[in-house]
Amino acid sequence: MGLLETLYDWGTVSMQAQMILGGLAAATAALAAFVYGGRAWRKIRIRRYDAVALGVHTQWRGIVRGSVASDSWRNDPMKRRVVQSILVQEIGAASDKDRAGLQEFLRSSGLLTLCIAQARAGHGWGRRRAMLALGGMRVPEAVAVLSEGLDDWQLDTRLTAVRALGLTGLPAAASPIVESLMVEGLKVPPEPVTNALVRCYGACADGLLSSIRRAHGHAREMLARVAAEIATPAMADEMILLAGDGRPEVRACAARGLAAAPLTIAVPALADLARDEVWFVRLRATAALDQLKHPRTIPVLLEAVRDPNRMVRTRAAAALSQFEQNRVEILNNVVQSRDRYALHSIISALELAGGFEKVMENLSDPLRHDETAEHLLEALREGAASLWSTRPADPVIESVFP
Repeated sequence: MGLLETLYDWGTVSMQAQMILGGLAAATAALAAFVYGGRAWRKIRIRRYDAVALGVHTQWRGIVRGSVASDSWRNDPMKRRVVQSILVQEIGAASDKDRAGLQEFLRSSGLLTLCIAQARAGHGWGRRRAMLALGGMRVPEAVAVLSEGLDDWQLDTRLTAVRALGLTGLPAAASPIVESLMVEGLKVPPEPVTNALVRCYGACADGLLSSIRRAHGHAREMLARVAAEIATPAMADEMILLAGDGRPEVRACAARGLAAAPLTIAVPALADLARDEVWFVRLRATAALDQLKHPRTIPVLLEAVRDPNRMVRTRAAAALSQFEQNRVEILNNVVQSRDRYALHSIISALELAGGFEKVMENLSDPLRHDETAEHLLEALREGAASLWSTRPADPVIESVFP
């Protein structure tokens, strides 16, 4: 009996193993069929989409003018998507006059209504795609719908709403973003918000300026960053007010925006910011002075080239190296300051600009042989020789080279 029971158990185990192996083989076959079937279906859809797109492009002018009945493409989801995609692309590239006609076609054909319905009632990627298309249509009707996505529980949807509002390029589309910033209810990274607001306020900064005046905290920093991006000479007074703000981030943005202000306003304001207690404000001011490219900035840049921060010195030296007509006076001032870090910065800037050898040749010219030239020549030679052998005592340097 024991032998029979053992043989029976072995047979049972063998049958179970065969069942398991059969199940695994069936699952593998089903998975392979699913994968290859999905690929085949995608190829079929791509070929059909290409054929539909070709047909729509062939009839495009007739579709827009109304000579092709809208029922021939509106009831087919794929044709409708192709028409909508082409419309969005043409609206983005059209002039104001042509854009108005295309937007009117969106309304009359019902595409705008369908897109709004999908942006409100859709889910997941389908809803986000509709929101982006709605933003690309650049119609005022899209603002209210897209602003609803700013409070969505999904980050991807909130980001899409911000991006779509920016795509409209309408000042009215900035209002919901700004209001959410004011109450700190917009849970979105700052970069997409800045880009969207720049697009919305690019052609009309009046709304931005009024928002900055009543903004506080993080919202004020964000709006100041946008103002610096789109700064114009007409915004000079507002930039002056921001330059006196208590937050260094706002002052840094003001320094960047002052580069677009008139010279008589920009130079004194940037001179004050170049002496700010915060290093990155001084750096922004120095960069703005570099953008002005005017000899009136030389005295301020000569102060900045002696700044305790290496990055400020480097930027100031790069700006000073561009004044070819004043190089001797600039070098003489730096040498007389007896600041070896300033001298190293200006020598490095001249070498990078390819002007150091020219300066040395000019100073070595026998026709201008004088005591000042000899002194400058000696100082430049010593400074160039010790440039890489001296370890600057700079907090920025020490954090990189421990």
